[in-house]
Amino acid sequence: MTFETLVKEIDTTAENWLPLAQPLDAQVVAWADWHGWDTSDAECQRLLVRQALLNALIHQAVPGIADRTFATPLDSLGVEASRTLADTAREIARRSRTTWFNFWGELYSALIPQSRRRQTGQFWTDPHIADWMVAWLLQSQPRCLADVGCGAGNFLLTAAQRLHKMNGITELCGGDLSPLLLNVTWAAFQMQSESQPLAWPMLTAQDYLKAPLPPNVDAVICNPPYTRHHHISPELKDMLQAFFKAQLHLDVSRQGTLAFYFLLKLIAEMPCGAHGAVIVPMEVIDARYGRAARRVLCQHTSLTAMIHFAPQMNAFHKVNVGASILLFRKGYERHNLVRHLTLTALPGTDDFLACLEQGGSEKQELPFGSLVIQAQDDLLEVPKWFGIATPEHVRTEWASSGLVVPLKALAKIVRGIATGANDFFVLSTEQVERRALEPYVVRTLQRNREIQDLLLDEARWQTLSDQGKRVWLLYLNNDEVNEYPPLRAYLAEGEASGYHQRSLVQTRKRWYAMEQRDVPPIFFTILTRGNPRFILNRAGVRPLNMFSLIYPNRHVIEADAIELLWALLNSHFSLSRLHSVSRTYGGNTLKVEPRELDNLPVINPLALPDDARQQMRGWIADYCCHQQASLLLRQINALVENLLTGESTGARCSTLPIQLQLLDDEAQYRVEKVGLD
Repeated sequence: MTFETLVKEIDTTAENWLPLAQPLDAQVVAWADWHGWDTSDAECQRLLVRQALLNALIHQAVPGIADRTFATPLDSLGVEASRTLADTAREIARRSRTTWFNFWGELYSALIPQSRRRQTGQFWTDPHIADWMVAWLLQSQPRCLADVGCGAGNFLLTAAQRLHKMNGITELCGGDLSPLLLNVTWAAFQMQSESQPLAWPMLTAQDYLKAPLPPNVDAVICNPPYTRHHHISPELKDMLQAFFKAQLHLDVSRQGTLAFYFLLKLIAEMPCGAHGAVIVPMEVIDARYGRAARRVLCQHTSLTAMIHFAPQMNAFHKVNVGASILLFRKGYERHNLVRHLTLTALPGTDDFLACLEQGGSEKQELPFGSLVIQAQDDLLEVPKWFGIATPEHVRTEWASSGLVVPLKALAKIVRGIATGANDFFVLSTEQVERRALEPYVVRTLQRNREIQDLLLDEARWQTLSDQGKRVWLLYLNNDEVNEYPPLRAYLAEGEASGYHQRSLVQTRKRWYAMEQRDVPPIFFTILTRGNPRFILNRAGVRPLNMFSLIYPNRHVIEADAIELLWALLNSHFSLSRLHSVSRTYGGNTLKVEPRELDNLPVINPLALPDDARQQMRGWIADYCCHQQASLLLRQINALVENLLTGESTGARCSTLPIQLQLLDDEAQYRVEKVGLD
């Protein structure tokens, strides 16, 4: 039997225990609720039984483990594994010692998929990355290394193996809120100890945010749970606010994630001189609420390095949250230098440690990435730390010549329309016609996936309409609703369904009044996976809030350069720099809010030579005729490359106003109509 067939066999066995008898023990209900599972749902019951079977297998298949394991809420279910299944699991675990770094952790992941671990924020660390972090910490020969939120025990297992090889005497300890995962950790240690003697850790079942660090800890490693602030209780936020005020003397945002709170609490509690290696989603540092984290890191620690991963890497499997690794020592040191290491490949641990010892002020190219060294004192005023290490920078001469400008110099950017109740306000053509609402609707676009191209024209919009997509927006203002009976009837239906009580809707003077937006010439996909794009709006839609709306300023409009700007925004030059201004997510996932899009570098169409502008207009006309996006982009990218490398024909440049003339007061080029503030 293989690992995969073992997983299937466990799942088959789980069916014998389903459905679970109701009512369930209160502890089981609380356990399920912590995971975000509903115990009345059949799939959630299956997940609970899978967990219970895994726990039973650990007790039955791992020799000598019974005295160490923790009681879990799942025990009350009375789920047991057959002797045959336990023997099979033991045999596969034994055979898998050289294949799986942590067999029991992998088995948990296979039984409880990532999507079902989202609310608890359980994201495992790649063994290579774990080894870098552990090796860096052990260089200081700590007395006690603590893994806060140890999960399945990868960090602790890595540390124990390294200590065995170097005859180290560091004490290991770990804690986690899940007693089941602590049992998984015990099982992983037992399996590895069969082939080599390891120092076992001290494990504690606890919520770190409600418990202190062990008193003798001088090294901390952590991949904190990534859970959004909506899942954090107000009472816990109140407690942490008071703690940070007392310990760090600052107020922190209530919008922070669990990872944000973990990082700040660790820094507050670590003794001076202790070392920390912490994985953080870049949102913890670069989001608006991350200002407090940047301040604490700059003023209370000496940062050794920030490890970034290039956008094309997916270092944290199946996790759409871009993450960095912080290596630091507690205590501020003047003139400290921070190494920003951006990885395009995973180096070996020795190479990783060696590059952190390098000096020099210039950017250094490495076989596995690049290194930028910066004074820590300069970091406090930098709003986006991820951008420091982004490989592609905008050269000074491009900016000073006006050839490259931030998008905000050329356009006003606002978020699309937030209806507060799409089911009511966004309608299909059939719904509009059936209810006779034609006088009160405008064209719209609801979802990114409905437009995969760079152009939304009449034909594409009509296709969406014919497919039954919701392409109309009920577009009322604050004026009194007239006596048009079909409209009155539809609004009455909305009130009967409670739409007027939705949180956003309630903030309006009249609940049915819609945000007002002019038709944007260009709009942008705020959240995308692998296909960010700026869309030319020839269908006259007013997109919803999954898009950013781009309104070129009067200079661009008067120069008839709107379509030139659209094409240049879709060039590799601008698209490749979205990561440097965006909220950084894993793999190819991007989320770029309007204020972040403000700072996107773009080739200034008003600074192009006259012949280049004419050439681009011809290419755009051909594209609109033949719809060959790849050809248009190849042409635009080649032109941009020539401009940036100084290989253009030397034709005279436009005399239209550029550079600082584009930076007139916002009032000079804000869109004249209402609703754009």
